[in-house]
Amino acid sequence: MLRLRQRTRHLIYSALAGAVTAGILAGTWIWSLQNQSQRQQEAGEARYQAEISRLKQEQAGKRIQGWIPVRDIDAGEKMGASDLKLIELPSDRAPADYVVSKEQIEGKIAKVALRKSTLITDSLLYEEEPATDDLRNREISFVKIPFVLKTKDVIDVRIQFPTGQDYIVLSKKKVKDLKSSTMTLTLSEAEILSLSSAVVDAYLHKASIYALTYVEPELQTSAIPTYPANQEVLKLIAKDPNILKRAEHGLSITSRALLEKDLSALTPQTASEFEGKQSEYHEASREAGTAVAPGSNKSGDQPIEANNKEEIR
Repeated sequence: MLRLRQRTRHLIYSALAGAVTAGILAGTWIWSLQNQSQRQQEAGEARYQAEISRLKQEQAGKRIQGWIPVRDIDAGEKMGASDLKLIELPSDRAPADYVVSKEQIEGKIAKVALRKSTLITDSLLYEEEPATDDLRNREISFVKIPFVLKTKDVIDVRIQFPTGQDYIVLSKKKVKDLKSSTMTLTLSEAEILSLSSAVVDAYLHKASIYALTYVEPELQTSAIPTYPANQEVLKLIAKDPNILKRAEHGLSITSRALLEKDLSALTPQTASEFEGKQSEYHEASREAGTAVAPGSNKSGDQPIEANNKEEIR
């Protein structure tokens, strides 16, 4: 009986020892797994942080510098150094033709209206042609101008004969100044001679000289002058310089008379109707892409009446 009890006790002790050993082994194994998992997590976080740092450094290396206007720039306006500001932005947000140097912008002209803080690109700019030695400012009061004409508008000057023939005398000229019916244009020597020939032609043959505005002058190419200067008229001008003054004076008086007539007939009601038609015209012109101005003498208007040619003789 005593031996049985001792044997039973040994078995119990052995079972307890085995259980304790198994528990220690299991605990050790679990701890090892947890420790390994923690090390893997820490290593993963370290790699993640390293990748973020690398990407930040790489992104910082891909930033570019560009130029923006500090104010709104109108289409056709020349840009100066005081209009520009240097900025930085990610390279993936910049167009391929962005302008790097301020010198590439200074003195150039905006093709379209530029809003403040717009990144400047080559496609938004064009360079003004250098002034030649024969350029002169010419005041003109004998050309029939559109009611909507204003300073800095760009025009073609045309001549229309009673036969219906219509020619371009001056192409894509900017109105430098405008006072009442007198505008100032910058012309070359060849353009001055061509215009002088057209003036005398209009005076002799009761033709009409009028102007048409461009719709988008910064985007539209200039028309090609088609008026053939009359050699006989140029000889007449050379022989009698006063004929040009008389022709200009006659056309100016007629042009002003027509303007006064139109203005006197303009009542508040017709003025309101005119403003409405102007809005419709601008909308239709932008949709059609034409450069014909209302009030121009394109086809149906009566030619400017000239003084009798006997006055020349």
